[in-house]
Amino acid sequence: MKTLFLTLGYMLWILACQNSGSSSNDRNAVMDSKGMAPAMEESQSYEGGSSDEVTIVDQKIIRHGDMTIKVDDALKFKAGVDAILKNHKAYIGNEQFNNSDYMASYHVQIRVPSENLDALVAELEAMDGIVESKAINATDVTQEYIDLETRLANKRSYVEQYREILKSARTVEDILKVREQIRVLEEEIESAEGRLKYLRNQVSLSTLNLTITQEKDFVYRPDRKINFFERLKDSFSAGWYGFVQFCLGVVGLWPFWLALVVLIWLLRKYTQKKRMSNIPPS
Repeated sequence: MKTLFLTLGYMLWILACQNSGSSSNDRNAVMDSKGMAPAMEESQSYEGGSSDEVTIVDQKIIRHGDMTIKVDDALKFKAGVDAILKNHKAYIGNEQFNNSDYMASYHVQIRVPSENLDALVAELEAMDGIVESKAINATDVTQEYIDLETRLANKRSYVEQYREILKSARTVEDILKVREQIRVLEEEIESAEGRLKYLRNQVSLSTLNLTITQEKDFVYRPDRKINFFERLKDSFSAGWYGFVQFCLGVVGLWPFWLALVVLIWLLRKYTQKKRMSNIPPS
């Protein structure tokens, strides 16, 4: 960091010398800017305005909500919701439908212009259904928005200053250092611009998570009955499968069978030898 400040001061010194001549007083003023480099961002943030000035800005509010509505016919109610969305310039971001023997439900994420959110919620409440839960929240991001815009303007100003310094650089080392600072600032500018774009989108469009539920009367559905021929086919298949498994099991015991054959052969040899020894010589 210290090297960066020294490099910046050195570049500013070169630029000041070219613009204002060789006056020793000007050189000393430029060299003194080394010590003020860390405070550059703060000084530029308030440059051009007195402390008595008050800037009036629009509040940046992100609004989002959750609703759960119980209905008699989920499909019919969902069709009505689609018609209402067109009237409020809203659209569906995500949609999920679940259907079981007990319940049918829609989970819908609605994106609607912020100024139309209240009217949309009121119209949904007026539809044929029971609102089981509702929550509308607001998040104030004005301070973050202004801070991002201020930092973005400052960083853009720094980039222009570094580009002017780059024109006055003479050595390769100085050129590389200034270009590196420009690259870092440009990356920070892109990040700030992306965050500002996200905040603008969230402020201009509110999010409403709507859940539509329909309870069903449980209907018992017995398993399908299997006729005789299908059961006979399954029996043959199961029998053949069992026979194959048995054969594979027998083959898998081959070391045991081999040892048994060797044992039987040795036993027979022993029996024959003993029998021969009991026979008296002729």
